[in-house]
Amino acid sequence: MESRTKNSVKNIIYAVVGQVFGLLASFILRIIFVHTLSKDYLGVDSLFTSIVSALSLTELGIGSAINYSLYKPLAENDVEQIKALMKLYKRAYISIGIVVFAVGVLLVPTLPFFVHRGNIHHLDLIFILFIINSSISYFYSYKKSLIVADQYRHITVVYTYASFVIMSIIQGILLVVTRNYVVYLLVMIFFTFVQNFLISKKADKMYPYLLEKDTKKLDSKTLKLIAKNTYAMSLHKIGGTVVTSTDNIVISRFSGIVEVGKYSNYQMVTNALNIVFGQIFNSVIASVGNLGAETTGKLKDNFEKVFFLSFWLISFVSCCLYMVFNPFIRIWVGSVFVLKESVLIAIVLNFYIYQMRRPVLTYRDALGIYWYDRFLPLIEAVVNVGFSIILAKHLGILGTLLGTIISMTCLNLWIEPLILYRYGLRSSVFEYYKVFIKYTVTAVVSVAVIRLISIFVLWNVSNVLLQIVVNIILSVFLYNVLFMVFYHKDAAFDYMIGLLKRIVCGMTARRES
Repeated sequence: MESRTKNSVKNIIYAVVGQVFGLLASFILRIIFVHTLSKDYLGVDSLFTSIVSALSLTELGIGSAINYSLYKPLAENDVEQIKALMKLYKRAYISIGIVVFAVGVLLVPTLPFFVHRGNIHHLDLIFILFIINSSISYFYSYKKSLIVADQYRHITVVYTYASFVIMSIIQGILLVVTRNYVVYLLVMIFFTFVQNFLISKKADKMYPYLLEKDTKKLDSKTLKLIAKNTYAMSLHKIGGTVVTSTDNIVISRFSGIVEVGKYSNYQMVTNALNIVFGQIFNSVIASVGNLGAETTGKLKDNFEKVFFLSFWLISFVSCCLYMVFNPFIRIWVGSVFVLKESVLIAIVLNFYIYQMRRPVLTYRDALGIYWYDRFLPLIEAVVNVGFSIILAKHLGILGTLLGTIISMTCLNLWIEPLILYRYGLRSSVFEYYKVFIKYTVTAVVSVAVIRLISIFVLWNVSNVLLQIVVNIILSVFLYNVLFMVFYHKDAAFDYMIGLLKRIVCGMTARRES
């Protein structure tokens, strides 16, 4: 248990630190981007990223299915089984990379449906470069998954963020010198290849047996399990991709490419935070997977502690986002990019709901119980796209976001926990529902109190930087005070404080040594 906790904490620390550097590089690069290229290019960058993300549907969840199959042989040091699984992984991902490129090229004639060319030059070439960048990422990335499954995610984090920061610096310099978006994309492709190639070579050093040619065939039982999980995950993948990748497409269609550019600034921040939370929870997956492979007795207690920690972090970050987002956008890229207060609330609510689903999804993925809710994502996708299109016609960006909120609230928030508790934790889910409602109500009350105090304090303050500073102070201090008032008697609160103390003491001890 100690090694699992230690690996999880180490992975989380590396992920958060790496993302901080990555986020700073992204912010600086975005400033350069909006001052050297037009708003249209900002919208195209976000729109094509969404379209390419939708093409990741071709992966169909096979990566998650194989990852789940890796946990047991890694725990048992079954080298021959690992080699066989990785051979399957390699063949699958090379095929996927080729399919992504082919499908992407076939989509080029449909681009006018999504975006008006306007002042954008070489639109077809730009889209093809996005496709190339996506497809080549599959050719080496399968080895990265082995490192992650073996609880060494922090190693891949170093390679990922180091290459990203260097890439951002070079892209920024070349934008200033050339003001050419195509050059910007060529640099991105180069670093995508280099990053995955270097991680692949690191995996070869860590696991020399990957270079061995003699590999046994996977037994029929393992292949059937992978096929079953891939089928279930493919449905999750389809639904999840439709939900996360269609917002920009709908906004572009009904509100225009410039509005996509405005929303993309908010999305850039929330996506960066999504990556941080994703790294945090993915750092826990391998540990939970190993725990589940050995025992199920402590899973429920473990989940409840993780859920409490997650709520504190997610609600606190959501509070900070709501209080600081619009002033930050003003000072970062300019007032012309600021969205309405109602849209801001929808963005933050969307972020909160999605992140609060993560603990459940993390345990579901780690325990491999994708099968039981396999049709839920398809229903969610239909509901999401349907409501988004209907509401976008009347409410613009706000309507698009409300469609996503409606689908998650009506479906995911109660079905996903039901599946986890019934088939994974094997206990009643009603206690979870009560806790979730309690957590959310206290979070809303806390944010409302802080917002009212902020309005009173900043009534006659027009300085944007001062608004940001005051709102950060109010959020950090008041939210955590209110959190302690609400939850200081909970056993999970004592566990959280103890864990934070161990992390701080561990970091202090390493610094002193």
